[in-house]
Amino acid sequence: MIDCPGMSQDSKDHRVTAALSYVLLLFLVPMMKKDSAFCQFHAKQGIALFVAWIVVSFFAWIPLVGWAAWISMLVVNVMALVKTLNGESWELPILAKYAKQIKL
Repeated sequence: MIDCPGMSQDSKDHRVTAALSYVLLLFLVPMMKKDSAFCQFHAKQGIALFVAWIVVSFFAWIPLVGWAAWISMLVVNVMALVKTLNGESWELPILAKYAKQIKL
């Protein structure tokens, strides 16, 4: 494991588990880590992103607008995954305010 000075011990220990939050329904795995604030943060965001994916999938068939929304979601999903693997607690654009309201 890479030792990064800016990373907390919680994020060092649970970053791979927390990254599962951004892979379809696997947000359920980090949700079970009640002792990790890092996992809980990303699980909430994973739930919000999953719901957003469902909403966007209804509009994906619309040329240009739907495709742009789908590509934007994909980019945000990959960015969240990479930043989580780097131990960061990056807030999702637009969706973070909804994720904070989720009680686990």
